[in-house]
Amino acid sequence: MGEFFFSSEKVHLTPVRTYRSAVASGVAIETEFQILNTLLAKKAAQHSVTENQLFRIFCRWEGVDYDAANVVMTYPQRFELRDRRADLDFLVRAKEVTAKIGSPTLQREIDRQLARVVLERDDVLEVVEGELAGG
Repeated sequence: MGEFFFSSEKVHLTPVRTYRSAVASGVAIETEFQILNTLLAKKAAQHSVTENQLFRIFCRWEGVDYDAANVVMTYPQRFELRDRRADLDFLVRAKEVTAKIGSPTLQREIDRQLARVVLERDDVLEVVEGELAGG
């Protein structure tokens, strides 16, 4: 039977729960949310591993074959606080304007941003970005 995976690492939620009197820049706030997103994704992965291990132990206790049960618990990999619809509307309008400008570089960049908003899976996003880069 596998070993449990525990981490002594703490989740740093200071950006979320701290009241600030000073105004932070948009870049600073975005960076803090990216850090928080990364930490939450890491914790979700740890929870997924732990829950699957607990299910393995439960199956063993119940006398059920774990592999035959074919159950896998998954957690989200992204915890973005992003308004995808607003981003999509903005990028579609930007693409219309870009057609008038006629810059292939700008069009590729907007297409790349559109792919990031629309696509959830990182592996598919990498393929699309490769195609947009010309590879």
